[in-house]
Amino acid sequence: MNIYMNKFTYDYDAEGNIIDAQVGLYGNDNDGEYVSCNLIVKPEDLGDGKEFKDVTIQDVSDITKKKALTYLQTDADKKATDKDTATEGK
Repeated sequence: MNIYMNKFTYDYDAEGNIIDAQVGLYGNDNDGEYVSCNLIVKPEDLGDGKEFKDVTIQDVSDITKKKALTYLQTDADKKATDKDTATEGK
């Protein structure tokens, strides 16, 4: 199933700075099953002190897809991933 972005909106503060992006993802297959979600990408999700002006819409879409996957992981999968991440580079 291909997942694609079907919504993209920046939210701004009173000074005109981008405070987050609202991103919708959607996908379906030939059997009638589908996935649909709306997530908010915040500056801290961009990584390494980046701001929205430093990333492309495609970057934000990729971040959103990764973020969506974290909601689909079971608690056991999350613990295994956290353990693997904690031991990387040792």
